[in-house]
Amino acid sequence: MSVRPIHIAVLDTDIPCYPVYARRGLYSSQFKFLLTAAADRINTSEYRQHRRPLSIHITAFDVVGGSFPHFESLRVSPWSPTENRPPGFPGPVDAILVTGAAAAVYDNLHWIAGLQSFIERVYADYPMVKIFGSCFGHQLIAQALLASDKSYTCQGSSFKISVEPSSDGHEIGMHPITLNPAFVSKFPPLARFTPEQPFHIQIIHGDAAISSPEDTPIPGRKGTMLPEPWLNIGSSLKCPIQGLYKPGQVLTFQGHFEFDAFATAELCHQFARQFQWPEALLASYLENIRRSVVPGKEDDDDSKTAAEAVLLFFAGEDYTRSADINPSSC
Repeated sequence: MSVRPIHIAVLDTDIPCYPVYARRGLYSSQFKFLLTAAADRINTSEYRQHRRPLSIHITAFDVVGGSFPHFESLRVSPWSPTENRPPGFPGPVDAILVTGAAAAVYDNLHWIAGLQSFIERVYADYPMVKIFGSCFGHQLIAQALLASDKSYTCQGSSFKISVEPSSDGHEIGMHPITLNPAFVSKFPPLARFTPEQPFHIQIIHGDAAISSPEDTPIPGRKGTMLPEPWLNIGSSLKCPIQGLYKPGQVLTFQGHFEFDAFATAELCHQFARQFQWPEALLASYLENIRRSVVPGKEDDDDSKTAAEAVLLFFAGEDYTRSADINPSSC
């Protein structure tokens, strides 16, 4: 059986803090390592039987320096096993991945407007290309595709979506995320997560994508309303929208499946210097980050499962099962 190649353009929006960069390289390099390992696991999984093995190719772009994929390189038709391409050429770009960054999406930085415009065009004109964002990438995609001056209506109540500093301050470390069953039902690797068994990946952010009612709030839905067919992937105590999902086209995580405790702690130290946190506050964040650490072993978190779900999304294998609940977002 032939392999299903997936060409992912990773848009580097930052350089990791030096201790992380020195050990692991750019974010695009880290995503390549994690998604390649995810492909190996998926290809030997039970639910993968009778399906083509997946392989990935990563092309990195320094968007801060103005480097983007050419639009002519993006996929415009469904992948076919008979697709012809020159030897060594990875084929059309199947997916765009926007990395995390220390910047805020509302910062007046020269490269953010260009990145937002690029995402808007890919979404509007290249529907065959999947779009994924992590942390800053999640917020940038929310701002580009759902925020700005757009207004939505849900059960007679209008609301807007924005990206702004979280009213609860920074969310850092291992916080339980209760995943949305309608989202879980699309991805076999996520099947074990329930309200009683929440999802855990490293989190480090001070901004959030939120939905704000313009009139009377709907009880129990504050901060979580999205226009159909968009889904909120889940919520934590401090962050009502932990990611966005538009089936077949967009997926984002507020958290970092690409971070372990080491990487998150190093970034936390950088934030502590930037924001001049008291020692006690830094210590509390570091304690929460290190909850995933198991001496002598890999971190105890759900980052591998998250990577598998992202790869299946890139492959266009969002599943629909009878367990789906009404996917209405509002």
